[in-house]
Amino acid sequence: MFLKKLISLKKWLVAACLLLLFSCETDNVKSVAGPVTAQFSLDLFEQNLIDYVNWGGDAPVGWAYAITQNGQLVRSGGFGNAVQEPDGTTVPMTANKEINIASVTKFYTAIVVMQLLEELNLSIHTLIEPYLPPSWIVGPNIDDMTFAHLLRHESGLDTGNTDFDNTLSYAGIKQAIEDGVGVPPPDQADYDNINFAIFRILIPSLQNQLPNAPIANLDSDQTTQAVYKSYMQKALFDKVGMPNVDFTEENNNPTRYYNVNDIANNVSGINYGDWDNKSGGGGYYMSVIEMAAVNAFFEHSNSIVSDNARTIIKDNYFGLDSYFDGDSRELHGKYYGKNGSISNDGDPTIGQGVLTQIQMFPISGVEIAVAVNSRGVTYKTGFDGFLRSSIKDAYNDAWIDP
Repeated sequence: MFLKKLISLKKWLVAACLLLLFSCETDNVKSVAGPVTAQFSLDLFEQNLIDYVNWGGDAPVGWAYAITQNGQLVRSGGFGNAVQEPDGTTVPMTANKEINIASVTKFYTAIVVMQLLEELNLSIHTLIEPYLPPSWIVGPNIDDMTFAHLLRHESGLDTGNTDFDNTLSYAGIKQAIEDGVGVPPPDQADYDNINFAIFRILIPSLQNQLPNAPIANLDSDQTTQAVYKSYMQKALFDKVGMPNVDFTEENNNPTRYYNVNDIANNVSGINYGDWDNKSGGGGYYMSVIEMAAVNAFFEHSNSIVSDNARTIIKDNYFGLDSYFDGDSRELHGKYYGKNGSISNDGDPTIGQGVLTQIQMFPISGVEIAVAVNSRGVTYKTGFDGFLRSSIKDAYNDAWIDP
């Protein structure tokens, strides 16, 4: 696994150099949307991020970040421990340490779906019904459901975002399609992981339509899992220079997930285990360096997405969080991001889990990936329990007048 990381990082660094559009020496960028004299400071952004994550005096057990600018990795770091157990076991958190990235996975799934739709000359408004397994029973209003509805969480499918092993399993998705939705999409929009878990079946189905493609058995849970993962690897991660990205924890001292109070209370962290059976909307294990690589390739190349597909993804917030649209914190052009969040308890004082965030700031060519292995941390903004507001504030506060 350590060798895998070295190979992954070296490949990305080589590829990232090819993506460099402007000199990596330039840390300051003039704002087009703001005052003519305002400049962005990369150094200040990094320091703000560190300060704002640690704002409440209850720093995460472990966290890491990676920042890219103009297609190049320019800053990264890690703090605390990926593992800190009562028996004395500690493993440092670094920018190369794998962590469950949770719903950031949706962004990657959306990229590959757009690739397939383009290759097959299909619209985002194409109905999904012809691409469901023929043996499935289709319930009410499923025949009105499009790929866009799924990618925007507008399908109306609702499994409550709980009990993932069942609700996001092959059987659970099949049952949800049979049950159907109460009203035609998008009249019952709801953020729900099933909107992306179903692509574990739809991506193999779309692949079946490609010329000379091996035909995947859509009635097999194991087959659709395997084909989804292999196609994602080929269509996305191989192109970014990252071999063997998957839904399985590292073999050696995998990251554990905590509540910020666990260390003082001598409580062990938890492991998440294998997410293959519920993948699509979450569960990749990646480092922030690897997450940052996908950000850079998405924004600064056509290796994984065409210009047209990138525009469609951004305009429709496919695999991204649509509540960023019109956000009052967007002070320097449009911001695009996706958060990930898992907790084993709704009580923030005891819930153990992970928070992740990717964020893209196109006007300055800056992207960031952040991952925290702890719940219950007090960030600067107090706006919500996620990283998104603090990252945007750290960015906004890094614009200065000379």
